Amino acid sequence: MEPQVPQDPFAPQELAERVARLEAQVAWLLQRQQAPTPQAPAPTQAAVRPLPRPIIRPATPRKEISPVVWIAGIGASIFLLGTIFFFRWAIQQGWVGAELRFILGLLVGGAIAAFAAKLILGDSRGLGVALLLAGLGTLQFTFRAGAMEYHFYAAPLGLAATALVTLVAGGLAARARSGSALTVALVSGLVAPLVFSQGGHHEVALTVYLAVLMAAALAVPYLARSGGSWHGARWTALIGVWLLLLPACAEVMKADAATLAILLLVHLVLAGLWAWLPGTEEVPGTPTVLWLVASILATTYGWLLWKQMGLAVETFALPVIVMAALNLALVQPLRRRMDSRRADWGLLALAAGHLALAVPVALAWRWVGPLWGSFALGLAWASLKAEDSAFSEEAAALRWLAAALALATTLRWAFHGLDGLFFRSQTFTPFLNPAFAEGALASAAWWLLTRRGGPLGLISFLDLEVTANVTLAFEAARLIQRFQAPGAYGYGPSRAASIAMTLVWALSGAWQWMRGLGQRDAARQALMIAGYAWMGIASFKLIVADLDHADTPLRALAFLGVGGIGMAAASLANRKRHEDPS
Repeated sequence: MEPQVPQDPFAPQELAERVARLEAQVAWLLQRQQAPTPQAPAPTQAAVRPLPRPIIRPATPRKEISPVVWIAGIGASIFLLGTIFFFRWAIQQGWVGAELRFILGLLVGGAIAAFAAKLILGDSRGLGVALLLAGLGTLQFTFRAGAMEYHFYAAPLGLAATALVTLVAGGLAARARSGSALTVALVSGLVAPLVFSQGGHHEVALTVYLAVLMAAALAVPYLARSGGSWHGARWTALIGVWLLLLPACAEVMKADAATLAILLLVHLVLAGLWAWLPGTEEVPGTPTVLWLVASILATTYGWLLWKQMGLAVETFALPVIVMAALNLALVQPLRRRMDSRRADWGLLALAAGHLALAVPVALAWRWVGPLWGSFALGLAWASLKAEDSAFSEEAAALRWLAAALALATTLRWAFHGLDGLFFRSQTFTPFLNPAFAEGALASAAWWLLTRRGGPLGLISFLDLEVTANVTLAFEAARLIQRFQAPGAYGYGPSRAASIAMTLVWALSGAWQWMRGLGQRDAARQALMIAGYAWMGIASFKLIVADLDHADTPLRALAFLGVGGIGMAAASLANRKRHEDPS
């Protein structure tokens, strides 16, 4: 057998065969790649398909104030105090005359303001704003000294000079697109009437000055094509103006009250422009809250002017209804302005509150407490609706406004709404009196606020416990007292009425304890603690106060009632535990 000779791998025939096999493999791979992809199971498809690129929203950079700005601001404040003390000392020493002191004040204040303007228009805006405060303050102090101490000119002329400087600062804010500079200019303009005040009745002049100042400052965001995020400037404009309008409306003479009422409407329009900034490119922040504050303050100040004009109290319901209609009419335009339903719930709550105000005003002013409760309840409801619509910023502001009004209603209920029980000769009709309306509305508002949780939810839960339980107990006592002795005179509830209060608290504690047993979250602990607390309060009150000098039948009834409530609660809880072993 002859040995086989190995084939040469580099022989032409062998190479041709290898190349043919490689070409066949490449053709098969290309054919497979170009063929349609077979339907794969859903999990495999999801795994193969490239994940969609997440939409990364640029995070809003947190504005941190540089230590240089803090030091500059503190230094500017110290500089102002130093200027005041130096001029006072120079006056005492007689070193410089009044004319020279006035000129030096103008030069120093103008130089600081000019240097601040250079920094604001440059790269050191924060430092420039701090120095601008020092410059405007120095100029304002100098103008005041020239009018009030040196008597170079009248006080209105000094106020006009300050207003002119404030206008220049506003122009600087518009050119630099700086909300902080506008805030400083507004502070200077708002402080000026206090600095140049000479006493007397100048309410109309002050209101006109504030209207001109707000209109001039309002031009800044329109010239800068910005301003929606200038929260400091917008809140300064609103709060500062309406704080100065309060004494003007409260102290105005009867002859000027009508003129001031017209100017108050002008200020309401200006407040709306500051809140919503119609026509600007940037969507404003917190517009609903600003408008809510302005509307409530306008209604309150309008009531002060209404009394000053000597008009009938009941007729004030008409302008209140007009305010409610205005808020309803603003829903559609502001929906287009905000490009969303962001403002709807706040406007509807405000309209409902004004309508609720019109009723007590037309009937009796003692129903003002239920009015506040209606406002609080409406705002709490609006905050929940705004949160469901993902407008967290508006929802948080509405919650705090609702909490403030609920607290005001609770305080009025605590101080004025409980007298009818203690003075039996003035006992109100049970469940048909302002005290019960205040307590019920405040309790409903607190209950809505507890649903959000957090620190405000905890505070609302505590307020709800006190307000609701005391309201129900007092109404039960009024009911017993009405059937027991409708025309009795005396101080404090009767013994039977006091025991009725105890039974209500025991029943409330037992109900909350049972409800807490069925909860799985943090509400379980809160409800059970509240239940133990109210049952303990009821037991303590029963032994210490209710049964003092009571006869045997009354003692038996009290112990039977409280004890029966406790046993019934335990029995029902035990049955529920066996029915639901989980």
